[in-house]
Amino acid sequence: MSGPVSIFGGDSDAGRRDVWVVIAAYNEAAVIRGVVAEVAAGWPVVVVDDGSRDATAEVARQHRARVLSFAGNRGKGHALLAGFQALAEYDAVVTMDADGQHPPECLASFVRAAETGADLVLGRRAFSADMPSFRRFANGFSSGWATALAGQRISDSQCGYRLYGRNVLANTPITPGRYEVESEVVVRAARLGFRIAEVEIPTVYGEETSQIRASRDVPRIVGVLARLTIEGLAPPAAMRAARARKLEAAA
Repeated sequence: MSGPVSIFGGDSDAGRRDVWVVIAAYNEAAVIRGVVAEVAAGWPVVVVDDGSRDATAEVARQHRARVLSFAGNRGKGHALLAGFQALAEYDAVVTMDADGQHPPECLASFVRAAETGADLVLGRRAFSADMPSFRRFANGFSSGWATALAGQRISDSQCGYRLYGRNVLANTPITPGRYEVESEVVVRAARLGFRIAEVEIPTVYGEETSQIRASRDVPRIVGVLARLTIEGLAPPAAMRAARARKLEAAA
């Protein structure tokens, strides 16, 4: 692969060279093969193996993915940050789940949204009866709260299918954690003035088991939204510094 080529105002035919896909995976050896093989056919891929006890990392390597591995399970937020740091030189990173729920054919739609000026592109799942009722309720609750905090419409705050522009990742403070990181980054990016767009995606619910645990992860998501509510009144030093840097860059 040649050096980076910008997707924003650059050569559109070569643009995807500077867009990487990051897949955080934990014990997904049984399903990740098809996901990585399909994505890697058109896009460079990094799989962050979050301390899996199965052959997730080996299967990903067999299908042309670059693999970063943790010795033990640390959580999705930590895995995503490792992928973001490894790809900091590139223009954009698309995140996808490892369980096959996110159709790789939608990748081009995320890139097109970025090419029109979006800094952060969120997947918006077409909810159906296949989605477990608890997950539908929890997502609606957290999305409504995130919308109120962000000041921009956030239809699906927990969808992991996203495109992050380089400026968002370079300037938005992100706290390592688990699934709550996805709520934090969208609210903070919006508060920093980054433009958010949404892309509707189908979501396939098969026999896979969600890694989200209601007793552990739902309280963490509620907790981060409560913290972000307080931040709106008293921004922490990291956000004040990020806002100052962004204003300086725009001057």
